[in-house]
Parts: sequence; C-alpha cells; structure tokens
Amino acid sequence: MRSEIGTRSIRLTRPRWADGVLLVLLIALTFLPPRLIPAGPKGDTLVVRTSGSVFEVDLTDEGPHPIDGPLGEAVLMVRDGKAWLQNAPCPLKICEGMGPIDESGEIILCLPNRIHIQVAGSGGVDAISR
Repeated sequence: MRSEIGTRSIRLTRPRWADGVLLVLLIALTFLPPRLIPAGPKGDTLVVRTSGSVFEVDLTDEGPHPIDGPLGEAVLMVRDGKAWLQNAPCPLKICEGMGPIDESGEIILCLPNRIHIQVAGSGGVDAISR
C-alpha cells in the first residue's frame, strides 16, 4: 500500500511482533512508576490551619477533633496513625474524598471552609498532590 503526501511517497508496513512488545512495555511503564516509588516517612503530628488559628494534633491522639471554619464545623478523625476529614460543611465534599493521610508532607485541603491539614515529621517530600 502506498500513500501519496505532497511529492513524497510513504510505504506503510504491517505491525510486527516487536511493535506489540514495545507497545506493551510502554503501557506497563506508564502504570508501574507510582507503585515503585517508596512510601515516605510516617509523620507524627498534624498541623491544622484555619482562617483564624493554627494548632497541632498528635497522630496518636485517636478520635474525633472538631475544626471550626467559616462555613461551619468539620471533624478531623484520627485512627491507627492516619487522619482524614469527615462531615465537612463544604458543598462538594472533595476534602472528604482525599482519604487518609499519614506520611510526612501529605495534606488535606478544604478550600471553601478554609481548612489546611498537613502531616509534619522529619524528612519526606515537600508536598503530595492527590
């Protein structure tokens, strides 16, 4: 099969088995790197910033911790060294969907309610976006 493009001619060939192997390798490399990156160091405290205050919560202090924001009260839950946000008064509840955090540098943001929660600890990356 020949295709004419302008004045040049391009010869199209059938895919070979090596093309298939290359395609499979490229797809595998797309999904493997996030799993190969080692987990960061575990944090020991949470730094909670709201529009009016900054305070710390220890990750060993299990249970609900109410946080007041401009839209109302959200609940920071801590269990098994992990923390997540529950009952946020924001309309889309994206902050609740961010899931639990426990590694140094991870954050939970509730922008409508102006709440910023970050795991503090030694080492780790500056920030992780989900």
